[in-house]
Amino acid sequence: MSERAQKPENTGENEKVYFLVIEYIKELVKKGEVKFGGKIPSERELMSTLGMSRNSIREALRTLENMGLLECRQGQGNFLVNHVGQSLGSLFSLLLFMKESNYVEISQLRRFIEIGAFLLAAKNPDRKDREGLKEILDKIDRCQVKERVKLDKQFHDYLIQISGNHLLTLLNEALSELFETMINDYTLRITQKNWDRLLECHRRVYDCLIRNDIQEGMKAIREHYNIIDEDLKQYQLGE
Repeated sequence: MSERAQKPENTGENEKVYFLVIEYIKELVKKGEVKFGGKIPSERELMSTLGMSRNSIREALRTLENMGLLECRQGQGNFLVNHVGQSLGSLFSLLLFMKESNYVEISQLRRFIEIGAFLLAAKNPDRKDREGLKEILDKIDRCQVKERVKLDKQFHDYLIQISGNHLLTLLNEALSELFETMINDYTLRITQKNWDRLLECHRRVYDCLIRNDIQEGMKAIREHYNIIDEDLKQYQLGE
């Protein structure tokens, strides 16, 4: 093995290669040379520009792909994407599997996201957005039991969507699959009384949004998640 091959690259004492690649891509985005969905420079171009080996560049690109920032398309190259929500979702799923978290904590995090989303949605005067919630509520009233989970999820997802906050939407996307699984399991055990209480909370959230009643709206969200958390805690104690 040559002396050159044995010599480590000088990327700074504590600086990882992918940090440098991220910074370079950020500069390209600032200049308008790359957008989400757009192709980033090839491995050869990155090697030449950043002065790094092919192995280092590939390792950096693999790391960015695992983070949900890049997508490698066979025969086409690497593209800048926003799959961070999916990447975070995998992380949350792993934490759940390893029992480093649980469904109660997932519900609590979703509660905080939803309260924040409600506060922001209350500042949005677009009545059409708010009426979207009413349409979902009407469907829930008419739905069969097997459709409950899907429509319940739509209600919560839509409320977070109309907040207009991309980070809240991103976090919600990361939790979405886990939360849907949780609600699927939950609805197998929920009593009709508690289901009716949850629906009433949904209606109150919508009514408070229409009336711009912030305090009562947050109270309805808290009550909704209190019902879920109480049942989930009982379920975990019984496992």
